[in-house]
Amino acid sequence: MDPMPRDLEEVAAAIRSELRLEAEEAERDAALSAAMRRTLSDVAGELMAHGDTVALDVGERAFTGAITGVGSDLVTMDVAGARVDVHLASLVSIRVVKRARAGGVRGDPRESTGLRARLLELQLSGQEVEAGIAGAAEPVLGPVALVGSDHVAVGEKARPEWFLPFSALTFVRVRRPER
Repeated sequence: MDPMPRDLEEVAAAIRSELRLEAEEAERDAALSAAMRRTLSDVAGELMAHGDTVALDVGERAFTGAITGVGSDLVTMDVAGARVDVHLASLVSIRVVKRARAGGVRGDPRESTGLRARLLELQLSGQEVEAGIAGAAEPVLGPVALVGSDHVAVGEKARPEWFLPFSALTFVRVRRPER
């Protein structure tokens, strides 16, 4: 048998192996580059899609559950029969408590609004809310009276008692209606 074809086969195999290694390295680099461009909103969306149970830490409070919606500046989850909307800017951390083996959701478009849009919904509904404020031990309770361009007024429409800047608002919790 002529040694030349065997040598060519070995060279071809070595070239294929080298190309495969280079492709794998390029794929790892692309994945790393994509991960470096992710926002916190992107991360929350991925955790929602996986169905993982997470803890959202907003300093004075932490909420644990599955994420049901992600907006540009808001993460929504169900916690013990209540809907909790957490302002992304106020998050101290997102921690995975339990990885899901299956499931996950794409998210309900109605639960994927931004903070101001969500507050406008709550103003129209007249529902009682619990609003968390950065640095405060106690939340503010009452209906959303008015949503301004950079703040929310909480209390009776005629005479709201609280005026909270969006930058200080950490979360809004609303009890789900009984079914």
